[in-house]
Amino acid sequence: MLRGEIWIYRPVLERPGQSTLRLIVSADGINRDETTPTVRGLHINATDPGGLLSARIDPHGWASAMSSEAVMRRRLVEHAGTATPEQMEAVEVAIAAMYGLPR
Repeated sequence: MLRGEIWIYRPVLERPGQSTLRLIVSADGINRDETTPTVRGLHINATDPGGLLSARIDPHGWASAMSSEAVMRRRLVEHAGTATPEQMEAVEVAIAAMYGLPR
């Protein structure tokens, strides 16, 4: 599992309308450590939530920095794609804006 990969997530309880795609945004050192039970991910939604805190991840939808969460590895069941370097740059800009970090 690597930063920028998109995975299908199977929640314990499915919620209608909630995305099952997650974009991995944690550092690869964390992602490669199999003893760490979680990685950081963003929801990928089908529609644009609007604002500066989201980035288009073609062809999957929109990743929102506001949806950052700890994702249980064992619930990531299938690799569904990988974001391009340009898409990950847009995600990094959104995350930096959310936390007020310089870019």
